[in-house]
Amino acid sequence: MNAIWNKLSARLILAFLVVATAAVTTVSVIQSRQVGSALLSDSGMLLRARAEAEARIVGSMIDAQVSRLRSVAVGFTLNAAADRQVASYGTTDGAEIARQIGERNARWSAAGAGTPLITGVLNTSLADDLRAQTKIDQNLAELMFTDKYGALVAASSRTTDYNQADEEWWQYASVAGVYIGPPSFDSSSGTFGIIVAIAIRAKDKGDFIGVMRSTYRADAITMPMTENRFGTGARADLLIGDQVLEPGGSVLQKPSASDASVIAQARDTSYTLAQFAGFPRLVVLAPVTNAFQIPNLNWGVILYQNSNDALAPVSAAQTSTIVTALLVLAVTAVVAVFIAELISKPIRRMTIATERIAAGDLEQHVGMSGGTEINQLARGFDQMAAALKSRIAAEQSAQADRLHIQQEMIEAQDRRIEELATPSIPLGRDTLLLPLIGSVDRRRAERVFQTIMADVYACHARTLILDLSGVRDLDADVVAVLVRAAAGVRLLGAHVILVGIRAQTAHTIVDLNLNLAGIPTYASLQDALDQIR
Repeated sequence: MNAIWNKLSARLILAFLVVATAAVTTVSVIQSRQVGSALLSDSGMLLRARAEAEARIVGSMIDAQVSRLRSVAVGFTLNAAADRQVASYGTTDGAEIARQIGERNARWSAAGAGTPLITGVLNTSLADDLRAQTKIDQNLAELMFTDKYGALVAASSRTTDYNQADEEWWQYASVAGVYIGPPSFDSSSGTFGIIVAIAIRAKDKGDFIGVMRSTYRADAITMPMTENRFGTGARADLLIGDQVLEPGGSVLQKPSASDASVIAQARDTSYTLAQFAGFPRLVVLAPVTNAFQIPNLNWGVILYQNSNDALAPVSAAQTSTIVTALLVLAVTAVVAVFIAELISKPIRRMTIATERIAAGDLEQHVGMSGGTEINQLARGFDQMAAALKSRIAAEQSAQADRLHIQQEMIEAQDRRIEELATPSIPLGRDTLLLPLIGSVDRRRAERVFQTIMADVYACHARTLILDLSGVRDLDADVVAVLVRAAAGVRLLGAHVILVGIRAQTAHTIVDLNLNLAGIPTYASLQDALDQIR
């Protein structure tokens, strides 16, 4: 009994918990997604702000190098040096000047340190001033100044070539005014650096007189990116065009196809959460801008952070949501137990009353009052119990009447059987005829069996003719009794002849697969009598 009600209470509690769990889970999931989305956006925007700040720092360092070159150009007597260089050609013919520069360039690499060609570039007051600038800033690996034809005028150190007019940086700066090159290895200075070049113009007329170029160490820009100022698990790389320069590195590398796809996506969005550099990360890309708006500058700062670190606030919020949901479910469980007991208690009383009524105690009543649905159900149950008591009494009275009528029917049937089970009819000295008329059930068949055995024995008959032409139907049990009667007659020294078997009776014998071997059968009584005579 207790087990049953414990199951009922458990089901009610389970129902409450399922509903509560569904509601709390739905609210928690919605809240978690909303909070997670908001925190992810905050984390992404914070990381982007850091990337933009770093990009501004890189841009300001580039601006500083351009400003340094311009200040050097203003402070030095570049006009006079450029004029002396042009005067040394002795002509204004461009082709002749190009020939002379080519001839000097051919002699440059093999010329000794004390030759006029070398000393004219490296051992001048302007060259000394350039070397002084490289000592002031150790990240400045090399400084050089060319005339308007690309030939060296002065340099802080010996370069690989005398003629610079065929270099990309010279051609670009002479036209655009400012050139910022990608980080690369510079053979002249033996440095992995960044070439910064600006066009120099005459102070009086503003005519183009040459190009000032510096080689700035790349790690001076990238090494500050290694400082731990971007947050836990965060890292910054410098993007140059479609290649990546790691902080402190000396090689530009193309990212993998998957990383390149993430970078392309980061260009178009504020932030992206994707698999990057082998790990799930939050990735942002901030373009490097500078005050001089250098057109060929296509740099950016890639800042990425491990997703676990970037989404730590999201995980904390989700954990808080889960803990809150579990507390709500715990409170709901306690309330569910109380409500389940409140609901199951009156039902328990009705069940106890039902069991006692089922055991025969029809005087049992629930006896609950009140206006609730359960109390109304209890009163209806009491009314049903009273009605059941009355109905059972009526059923018992009716049952007694049915038993009386049934007994009378049995007695009438017995009398009918006695009427139908007539004794056999003698046909001659040793032959008996037993006609069967009407329906034959098992009970009548047993009576026939007894009659056959008694008459055969009493008359010392040698032949018993069993006439079935008046029988309406036979079942398997009746046929079995008749077969048994034939076997009994044979034991008394006589044999049985069956006559008048109808088609339906024959069908029944075949369906039952009964063995009538040794029992002669004839279509009619006359046929049987003719055979006996």
